[in-house]
Amino acid sequence: MDTAIPDIRFNDSILPEVGFEVIELHSLYQRAATNKSLCVDRPHRVHFHNLILFTGNEGEHFIDFNRFQVGKGCVVLVNRGQIHAFDMQNQPAGKLIIFTDAYLERVATAIDIRIFSPIAMLTSYLSQFQLSSAQASTLLGVIDLIANEYQLKVANNNYLQVLFAALLTKVGEAKPTIYHQQINGNQIKHYEQFIKLLSEKYKETRDANVYAKWVGTTYKTLNQICKAITQQTAKQVIDSFIILEAKRRLSIDSIQIQQLAELLGFDEATNFVKFFKKHTSLTPTQFKKIYKVRH
Repeated sequence: MDTAIPDIRFNDSILPEVGFEVIELHSLYQRAATNKSLCVDRPHRVHFHNLILFTGNEGEHFIDFNRFQVGKGCVVLVNRGQIHAFDMQNQPAGKLIIFTDAYLERVATAIDIRIFSPIAMLTSYLSQFQLSSAQASTLLGVIDLIANEYQLKVANNNYLQVLFAALLTKVGEAKPTIYHQQINGNQIKHYEQFIKLLSEKYKETRDANVYAKWVGTTYKTLNQICKAITQQTAKQVIDSFIILEAKRRLSIDSIQIQQLAELLGFDEATNFVKFFKKHTSLTPTQFKKIYKVRH
């Protein structure tokens, strides 16, 4: 069986000027059953954000080599660039909202507040969390309003932006925080800036001192912030990021170790192999073989 992970990009739908779409999971399952090219049950890399509210039977959801149990009232967030897969065996019911960074920024700009920025999604979210019955009911109500407006022949885009902002605001309100109370807003801002820079510059450098300089703080301060938020040093955060990206790319059959080493900023393939084995106890080739067996 082909185990290569496809890249899935956002395609304009019935409202080309709107960068989001609401999809019923049961319709996704039906489409996947008749169109194998959709490959929703296989791990695939997404180039847009996914917000899933599960409303029915239990199942699981695969995100970046982890499997999460899901059920009624469960929310799953999948960031742009991550890989995930739907549970076609149990087919848990729910609503899927997919949206782009551009639309997210447009909504935030239109209402002049920072609601749920891409960086906040990347750094301060939990992949899966449970809502109370009241919270789930509120979110479903907002999603239904969005879906109803979305289907109109002449939809009100301004109204859709307000509804989308309301949806993300309520999700953010319900989402358990990963930040400790002693972490202040300025430290969170520095950490989110560090993660944004890391996602953009990891091919150029893995030096925590350089990132600290770019963030506008000292290495010691960046280290303290990372330890308080993630229980890891800045260097460990960088290494974890590189390893996860390596695993994602290794899951694509066509990529060669030499090519991957270059993509990740390693001068020599042997250095990348040593780095990967140090952090996973496996060589990249061994990881690929094990991943094929499991999938």
